[in-house]
Amino acid sequence: MNAPPVSKIDSSHISITNLSPSIKDLQFYLNDKMISLPGSPVSFGNTVYQSYILNPASSRPDTLLLPYININPGFNDLEFRAPGNNSNVCSVNGHFDSGAIYSLFLVDTLIHGKVASVLLKDNYSKKDSNKAQIRFLNLSPDAPPMDIWAFPNGGLNGYRLFTNCAYIPDDFNSFVNAQNFTFIDKGAYFFIAAEAGTSNVLLEGQMLVNANKLITIYSKGYIQGSGANTLDVGVIQYDQ
Repeated sequence: MNAPPVSKIDSSHISITNLSPSIKDLQFYLNDKMISLPGSPVSFGNTVYQSYILNPASSRPDTLLLPYININPGFNDLEFRAPGNNSNVCSVNGHFDSGAIYSLFLVDTLIHGKVASVLLKDNYSKKDSNKAQIRFLNLSPDAPPMDIWAFPNGGLNGYRLFTNCAYIPDDFNSFVNAQNFTFIDKGAYFFIAAEAGTSNVLLEGQMLVNANKLITIYSKGYIQGSGANTLDVGVIQYDQ
């Protein structure tokens, strides 16, 4: 598959992540036309990444790997169907702005034959040579609201980075907050996700944060799940 030129301002850009444990593979349809995404069908726990040419006129063009595909701006109907029986398990439609960036997460199990979804319009600031931009999304259906703590260099002096992050489909404030990134100094961190207002740790892990990165950390799976469906964390990270 040839890499297209880097995204143009007259496109809408959308990231797609399958976090629905009940649907292991999904086929994408845009306005009733099947679109073959990189790595399609989209399996559980995966984000679609696309390679783009940064400088196509150069004799030695560079490529970027971004978690976005381009669609035409305006009203669009996005469908996800199960391979084989072609049944529609999730529909998302609406107006997509030119030059805007969106993140779509398919979450939860089948309810009345459909999968729940979260569509965010991503907002971030200009680059800072010493900082990255980060956000946390609670996408675990049976998880309580979470506080996210950051410990620079794995030390003891941590601070609360995000507060009371509830399961996004059920909490409007968490939905609004999830569309925004916040600055964080570059460096090594140990992160803890605890039940909001308590010391009950639900998730934890280390990450090296580099400058000029856009980082989405999200919870997935179920506290009461088993195997691949247990509570876990995922990361989407790319150069701004």
